[in-house]
Amino acid sequence: MIVCICNNVNSEAIHAAVDKGASCIDSVRNETGAAACCGKCQFKVNRILQERQQTDTSEFSVAQAIYS
Repeated sequence: MIVCICNNVNSEAIHAAVDKGASCIDSVRNETGAAACCGKCQFKVNRILQERQQTDTSEFSVAQAIYS
């Protein structure tokens, strides 16, 4: 799915940036170019970041419970 139409950035590119360590909109912008022009996609980028942070936290909690 295209997230940033100005720079033709799709959700896969944003997920890849998060996998590389991007944790805020500025780091996603630097890695992908998303949200660098008009800013209309900032909400979508932030939503992807929040979803990934929640998922990563949930996976950590499950792993922590298993190995405790």
